Amino acid sequence: MLEKRRSLLKDLLRRVPMPVLAALFGLLTAAAVWIVIDPIQTRAINNIFRQELSEQLETRARESMLRFDSFVQSYVNTTRLLANHRRMADYLEPLVWFSADDEPPLVYRERPPLWLPVSAIEGLPVRPSHAILADVEGKIREIYQLSDQGLPPEASQEISHVIANIGQQAYMTRLDGQLYLLIAERVEDASYYHMGSLVLLVPVNTRFLAASQQRAPDSEITVVLVDGDAQTIIAASGTDRLLEGQTLQEVQKNYVATVQSFFEYGNTPLNLLFATLMPRDVIDATRQRIVAVERRHRLTGAAIVGLIFVLFFILISNRINRLLKRVAAFSSRALHIEQPMPQGGNRLLIMEDWIRSFTQAVIKAREEMRAHFTAEIREREALKTAVLDASLDPIVTIDQYGRIVDFNPTAEQTFGYRQEEALGRKLDDLIFDRGSREAFNNLLHDCLREQQRSTAPVLRTLTARSKEGRTLPVEVAIKPVMLENQLLFTTYIRDISERERQAKEIVSLAAFPGESPLPVLRINRPGVVIYANKASDSLLDYWGCNRMQTVPIYWKRLVEQVLNSGRAREVEVTTPDGIFSLLLAPVQDLDYVNVYGRDITAIRRAEEEARHRQNELIHVSRLSTMGEMATGIAHELNQPLSAIVNFANGCARRLRLGIGEKEELIAAMEQIAAQARRAGEIIKRLRSMVTRQQPVREDVDLNVLLTDACALIAHDRQKLQVSVESRLSRQPVIARVDPVQIEQVILNLLRNALDSLRQQDPLSRHLVVSTGITREGQAYSRWRTTGPASRRKCSSTSSIPSSVPRRPAWAWGSPSARPSSPTTMVE
Repeated sequence: MLEKRRSLLKDLLRRVPMPVLAALFGLLTAAAVWIVIDPIQTRAINNIFRQELSEQLETRARESMLRFDSFVQSYVNTTRLLANHRRMADYLEPLVWFSADDEPPLVYRERPPLWLPVSAIEGLPVRPSHAILADVEGKIREIYQLSDQGLPPEASQEISHVIANIGQQAYMTRLDGQLYLLIAERVEDASYYHMGSLVLLVPVNTRFLAASQQRAPDSEITVVLVDGDAQTIIAASGTDRLLEGQTLQEVQKNYVATVQSFFEYGNTPLNLLFATLMPRDVIDATRQRIVAVERRHRLTGAAIVGLIFVLFFILISNRINRLLKRVAAFSSRALHIEQPMPQGGNRLLIMEDWIRSFTQAVIKAREEMRAHFTAEIREREALKTAVLDASLDPIVTIDQYGRIVDFNPTAEQTFGYRQEEALGRKLDDLIFDRGSREAFNNLLHDCLREQQRSTAPVLRTLTARSKEGRTLPVEVAIKPVMLENQLLFTTYIRDISERERQAKEIVSLAAFPGESPLPVLRINRPGVVIYANKASDSLLDYWGCNRMQTVPIYWKRLVEQVLNSGRAREVEVTTPDGIFSLLLAPVQDLDYVNVYGRDITAIRRAEEEARHRQNELIHVSRLSTMGEMATGIAHELNQPLSAIVNFANGCARRLRLGIGEKEELIAAMEQIAAQARRAGEIIKRLRSMVTRQQPVREDVDLNVLLTDACALIAHDRQKLQVSVESRLSRQPVIARVDPVQIEQVILNLLRNALDSLRQQDPLSRHLVVSTGITREGQAYSRWRTTGPASRRKCSSTSSIPSSVPRRPAWAWGSPSARPSSPTTMVE
């Protein structure tokens, strides 16, 4: 029964096309992913919210504490200003109090005392309840009562304690069940004589705490003062009066509390804590809003991702269907397995039976590959053995007791022992001297102790001894090799005799800059010459500075530019002693520049002589080209001259015979003038090419140069029956070059193209000439020859058949005609 249901389900799936099945699978997968990810993401967001909330509460608690301290400090500053006020000094200067005087203190209620500016008290956010004037011994002499409540009985003792504690200015205590802030400040005259003390008694209540948090950006936060011993709230800044008297444990049911200790009021007998409260309902509402918004975004993203997944799956399914069809046909041809080609339905399931047969063929192929890989592993083992035997360093394999198990050929050559002699003997006794044996054994013991760790081998420098008694320094490294039932150690021994010799050479090379006959300097970023060899004296004289002095401002800025760019720079300096090429090489890690000088006076003279000879060679090349084109040039000149002679003879004959109209004679004269101008243009171009002159770059139109060059080869082109197709740019193709040299290059390339067409059939000789401007803004010109044997571009470098002799496009030696020109590209 179960097998029948599976068969029916399989038949049903066969009828469903693969794209439809893929879409259903994609939708179900997206739904399952949403069901799994939604609670995980919600928990993650809640955790992030709690972490962020904790950090925000800590920050706001510290800010609230700072605002409270700043608020208290404003009262301390006000008390200091009042104590140092002129009215206070004027009032106490003639007044004398005696310690034996038991008179009660003078109390002011409606009228303020003379020693207190009322405006300063009125400007405070919370008015003090009492302003007290005490003598130097702390006895209360005068009281200004600013509230209806009298001075608490315990105030005298607290004030005496505050005045006696010279370093305490703000003092928080509880008087008559009420929390007060006592602020005391000494009153001194101009000579710093202590005349008494001013004490402000400020009640610390809800109004005081609320005023301390006026600048708080969040009105939901409530600050409270907590009795640290009883853990009860003494005062709160909020409107909820029920908070006072409650414990922190009770408050935390509705609030999130952040508690801090007071540090500025450490001498107070009260153990006070400063707490910041945030309502839990506000926090929960914020968290729920964040979760809801994020869930909407996540749902939208999941829907979009699911849709993209479905579309992608449908496209992939279609592609898989086509690919399976091709694979089936290919496998059928390769493995000779008959494969049905279904026209509809799920091809993947229809091909299931065929895949079973294909799997058997793959298993067989896998067995063949396994045999191949086994043989390859054996070959690799043989290769590794060959590598060890061919190693340039001695490699010795020993067991855990130090006895030699393997001795490669390099070790035989280095130490003079044959492998048969070395096997079974202890390595330290065989090749190390007495001073190095203990060090080698210690290294071996370290490897035994750390064989379980995958640490890099440690190199030790020891002294080895060959069979002939020759000693040599070596580096030794030991690598443990754990086999199935045995622990071996591969010992790598390297002869470092040559390296020590090279180290000595390096020491000698350290003195190279000082011995160099060329200038070598080192300049730091501030421009100070921190090193200069003897050969640099001429440069220092040119700069007008000495060692450990600053170079001129231009060179200082040049050093800064090289250090900032991180790239070397070469400059030339002309001094009275000659021309120097200075290479400024930056060393950015150490913030200095190495300057390497080179005397190039002779090189510059040779270059000047070479340029002079090059110009002479260019002139000779022009004359040679004109000689090769003499026949064509003569033909070009003969045409206008013959036309001039014919028109002149015709005019003379008509004039002698008195025939012909005036207009006909004028037209003949105009033809004579036109042909004369044509001959003049040809001669002008020839003169410009053969005249000796210095290269001059100017803006020219490549279309004009190409047209003139085509005119010069017109005779050769007609002689070879070559048709020319001109595809010149409609817009001027401007390039800044030497027009004479570029025209020579174009002429040479055109002649190369004509030479390449000599072997072609005359009817297929075709030359295409074009110009234009690339996207990079480079001007170019192209020549292409076509025919049965040549279908490629014919350029000066590679496209001309090898059987045709070529003239190099750059044979003129002109800088303007080389490919490195930044504005012109010639193919």
